[in-house]
Amino acid sequence: MVGQRLKRELKKEESRNMIEAKDVSLSFGEQELFKDLNFQIPKGTNVVFGGPSGRGKSSLLKIIQGYIRPDKGKILVNGRELNEETIAKIRGDIAWIPQNINLPVDKGSELMKLMEVSSRQKIAEEYLVQLGLKPEFLDKDFREISGGQKQRIIIAICIALDKEIILLDEPTSSLDEESIALLIDTMKSLNEKTIVSASHNQTWLNSVDQIIEL
Repeated sequence: MVGQRLKRELKKEESRNMIEAKDVSLSFGEQELFKDLNFQIPKGTNVVFGGPSGRGKSSLLKIIQGYIRPDKGKILVNGRELNEETIAKIRGDIAWIPQNINLPVDKGSELMKLMEVSSRQKIAEEYLVQLGLKPEFLDKDFREISGGQKQRIIIAICIALDKEIILLDEPTSSLDEESIALLIDTMKSLNEKTIVSASHNQTWLNSVDQIIEL
């Protein structure tokens, strides 16, 4: 009975973690980015990978999605070990917002059609307003707006996808201080989402629940 109860408690504890790294190491050539990295990211928390450029923050976000394979160690997402059998399901639970966004479309509304989520346009518009832009910006040509406006449009659309996990790479890179504050408020309103980002922006670092330094 004690053994069964202990197993249940351990399983329950594991289920509280949305993302977990166990002894993860990564090198590019002779450059070692991190070695035997361990961390746990509980469900519903806002966590950032911090540290100077070149320490592997962006690479770690890609490892979580299976786009980069670590030299050793393993990643668990919502209790599943990331591998060939689980990768499609895990990616399906993630909204990914990279730092450099080159898209085969010219407008936010076209992006929603490409992603087959036009039915969620009203939700995307609501998040767009929270981020300081009018709903009409979904129909503005990306070539005629600023990089920060484009970034906020894409973030609004990705949040509207309603995924369990939101991954952001340097989400404040094109934003001014006012826009950063609006983004922080928007992220704080997503109480049940697990938000993981890579950043060295101090305002953003001050807003999260946990910083994992690399």
